[in-house]
Amino acid sequence: MKKLLVILSCVAFILSACGKDENDTAESARVAGKSDNVQIQIDDIKPEEGRDFMEQVVNNPALFGREFRKFTPVQQYYFCAAFAMGAMSATKPITASAMVNYFMGLGVAKYNEGINKDTYKAFNLGKNTFRFESVVNAILKHKTCEVIMNDAAEFAKKKNYHVADLDKLGKREVERVIQYIKKN
Repeated sequence: MKKLLVILSCVAFILSACGKDENDTAESARVAGKSDNVQIQIDDIKPEEGRDFMEQVVNNPALFGREFRKFTPVQQYYFCAAFAMGAMSATKPITASAMVNYFMGLGVAKYNEGINKDTYKAFNLGKNTFRFESVVNAILKHKTCEVIMNDAAEFAKKKNYHVADLDKLGKREVERVIQYIKKN
């Protein structure tokens, strides 16, 4: 599991670095339109879903760690679960779809808490993070989610959880996520 997350993080980092050798004119044009595009993307996030969090960290990615630490441990986990699923879906969509139930079940097993209003907010932010390259780079640079997901995987290993059991726990949580998405 650790190797998989490390590989996915590296792939996401490499993908985010693609096209960095553009000439200065193209780079200047892209930077000029970037702030408008970022504001439009942030406006798509409703205030109750964490727009204030995204505004702060997108405009200053160095603040990500400070703002992320304000989340409870279970919120941090669900943020990172969504982030990990997003990284996987960019590289291996089949693997990502297979891991959704596992990651959600792992959260329930480790924290005895599933998707609710507070954890969904964090999950949704993790899902929306891939809209903002600067935030993705900050998460990858500091290995924020890698540490949390590895810790959860170690917990499951120590407690001898079987993948099938975690998948079963996760199915209920996926249904809850779908219900939150339908509401919003």
